Amino acid sequence: MEQGIVTWVSPDELTEGEKAKALYSLPENYEIIKESINTMGILTPLHVKGKVVISGCLRLRIAKELELKNVPVIYVSNEEEREELLTVNYNQQRQKKNSEILAEHEILDTMFPVGKGTRTDLNPEKKKNMERRKSSNISKDKLSKLKKIKSLGKQLYGEESDEYTKLWETVDEGKVSLNRILKGLQRESGIRNNTKVIPEHFEIITDKAKIFNRSCSHMNEIESESIACIITSPPYFQMRDYGLGDEQLGFEKDVDTYISHLVRDFGECKRVLKDDGSLWVNLGEGTFNGHYNAIPHRFVIEMLRQGWILNDEIVWVKNNPVFTQSKKTIRAHEFIFHFVKTDSFYYDYSWTKEVSDPENLISIGTSGKIANLMSTLDFRQNVVRTCCNYMVELRKQCKEHGIYLTHNAAFPITIPTIAILTSTRPGDTVLDMYSGTGTAGEAALGTKREYIGYEIKSEFIKVSELRLSEYLNADKEHLIENAA
Repeated sequence: MEQGIVTWVSPDELTEGEKAKALYSLPENYEIIKESINTMGILTPLHVKGKVVISGCLRLRIAKELELKNVPVIYVSNEEEREELLTVNYNQQRQKKNSEILAEHEILDTMFPVGKGTRTDLNPEKKKNMERRKSSNISKDKLSKLKKIKSLGKQLYGEESDEYTKLWETVDEGKVSLNRILKGLQRESGIRNNTKVIPEHFEIITDKAKIFNRSCSHMNEIESESIACIITSPPYFQMRDYGLGDEQLGFEKDVDTYISHLVRDFGECKRVLKDDGSLWVNLGEGTFNGHYNAIPHRFVIEMLRQGWILNDEIVWVKNNPVFTQSKKTIRAHEFIFHFVKTDSFYYDYSWTKEVSDPENLISIGTSGKIANLMSTLDFRQNVVRTCCNYMVELRKQCKEHGIYLTHNAAFPITIPTIAILTSTRPGDTVLDMYSGTGTAGEAALGTKREYIGYEIKSEFIKVSELRLSEYLNADKEHLIENAA
């Protein structure tokens, strides 16, 4: 048995290494490899320690199935090395799944620990261990994500569950990025944690602000013609799952049903809105089968049929739109529609004189005697400059209170602020029937108005409490908590 020299051995004399069998699964192109070996034979020798195949278990299995008389073998000389380390070392060129890459690293990590903060330059043995761990050719970023996926998967599903198996099938398929898989697990973990710290039913009831934990389809808490301004951004069609089941707004099977549900809710808005009041609706859409369905435009047409007057159409220009690569432009805008009930609606643009807007990005005439808003709101260079939303600070605040913020689609506070300053007076009441995390509420309270919101997710109302705490100054008796 010569070391390092190719020797021809009967397959029956060899056995597959247990560590290799545990580490590596059969590839999807197994039959193709088998046919190639049947035609051309085994061209790459198996690496064997004693009678155990360290590298080449797949070739050995095929050789036995094809009843080959002999296979080429190279006997490894590292008798002192453990089988799992030899398996990893002799399978470096193998094409591996993500789960196999992680399993290899875990072996190296266990056998060659370094320790966080270790000075490897002062410790030759530790330095050697580090070099051997680097031999796995795993980037730190990829390794970190795989470790987090495994940890969260075990916590959420348990290693013996079908969900855990399906998770790694998804990871190994490579059709979904590791980053997306990890974010999905973090979201699921956060949602589970939220159920422990957030009551199933939660409402904010104070003198200046009220957010009711239910649907806005019937707003019985609000007197007719008592709201000066409604500013809202309803869930978009088939864009985000808020975890509320198939009945949630935006999860309808077709666009027509979605629009009819929207219009139904805005019918209740017409009841509570003052005759001189304003309704501002921010509405966008995504593509389906590669094309748009003109949802904002179809919504406007249906609102006109219901007797609403379309006073204005504003384009909100974003400075950080989601990049898309297709036969169309990157959509860097959304619509804001201004509806009224009568021609005698309240409208005040005198506040625009106080805005510093030298580039005329949201207004015209601020340097003269008369100023007014533009039909495009472009915040990129203005004093009210903002990205699509400003959730970073709120997310940080939630984390400090043990809450995982699942909402990431809030519009920037400047949008409701502009609508409120233009169409209300101090002391008026502002309504958002899809309150979310309370952006419109912050804009209302910050401009000395009162606020009413409706939100079916108690999690979002709890987050709104954090956002609005500066204005609420509410103690526990102002908040209603109960298990639904």
